[in-house]
Amino acid sequence: MGLRGESKDPRRADGTMASRPLLDIGWGPERAARYAARCARYVDTDRLQLRAHGRAAARLDFPYAAGRGPQRAEAARAVAARFGVEARQLDRSGRALRVTGPAEDVARYAAALPRVLDHAEQLTSWAARMYGECARRPQHAAHFEALGAGGRRAAAYFRAVAFRRIVQVLTGPQPAAVPEVDPALPLWEQAETLAGVLGEYGWVEIRDAYDPAAALQLLDAAQRIEAPAECWPVATAHGEQLALFESVDQEQPAAGPVVVIACSGPKLDHAASAGELYTGSLHTHARRTADALTAHGGTVLVLSALHGFLPLGRVIEPYDHTWKDTGSVTVEQLHAQAAELGLADADDVVLLTPGEYTKRAAAVWPQARTPLAHLGIGQQRGRLTALRESADQYTTAA
Repeated sequence: MGLRGESKDPRRADGTMASRPLLDIGWGPERAARYAARCARYVDTDRLQLRAHGRAAARLDFPYAAGRGPQRAEAARAVAARFGVEARQLDRSGRALRVTGPAEDVARYAAALPRVLDHAEQLTSWAARMYGECARRPQHAAHFEALGAGGRRAAAYFRAVAFRRIVQVLTGPQPAAVPEVDPALPLWEQAETLAGVLGEYGWVEIRDAYDPAAALQLLDAAQRIEAPAECWPVATAHGEQLALFESVDQEQPAAGPVVVIACSGPKLDHAASAGELYTGSLHTHARRTADALTAHGGTVLVLSALHGFLPLGRVIEPYDHTWKDTGSVTVEQLHAQAAELGLADADDVVLLTPGEYTKRAAAVWPQARTPLAHLGIGQQRGRLTALRESADQYTTAA
């Protein structure tokens, strides 16, 4: 049943309380107010922006909070995948996200996120208290004295590792099986193990963690956007791309092949469009071939491990991120991005990408042609040159 069909009353028809995790029912007004105030500190959610086809977007900002803002934003991206919405980083600090997806899913996500973050923080505080108790034990005194001024940094690192691991467990589809804490090892060497145990103990179905009344309120207060590109310009003073929706032209791609190229490590040192930001030699080589393949129509996309599919005109900040890093875009997010760009059903797709990039993109377009598959870098350059000279031939490597 859709969100509009959900009751604002948390009781079931039989009068019993509905089972909704992290809901503050039965706490009493004072405790509920404190809980709500605490949750409100984790994230600032702008007014939802609605557009045609039932889509919505919102900007989320995460206060610095002694350096935890970027950690919470990273956690919010993991939570987004469980709600079927897409969360993209907007600024270099990592404390602002752009969330897009079906309107009701965005509302559910925005209503649940503060509760989920609070739950993860409470479990992390539990782990931190265990660390503190360990630090005060006489048998460990010599170790922590040796840390000196680095003791506080070690404690902060322990907490950061624990928080990241707890979020990984909570965002899983079911309680994850985690190894038990080894009593033979000191606790400070088992941050991930301890956090995994606590995450498993505190696991809830976070997709049900939203308050229906709060989600409905977000939808009721949403602003309908008729010309999104005009309503959310780039705020150059902050160096951030605030555009919640791409221009209408990007939703109506030109006829012709969809050509995907990989991003590159070398980049400009300032915000730029995806078509200009990347400066790596292999990327530049692939871009020239992509331009040749789409000379008479088509779409070129840059595939980024952090951002996913990027139209050439999308402005982003420089970043340092690989597929091995936490928070890399998932196949599910790539599917959603392709649908948002109107390219999910494209029947002529060429992947001018290596290794992991090809694997991810081919999961979206299984029929895509992969002329660089199984080739070394030198052979890839030769194939790219050959494709430019015979742009009508998309030979797939054996």
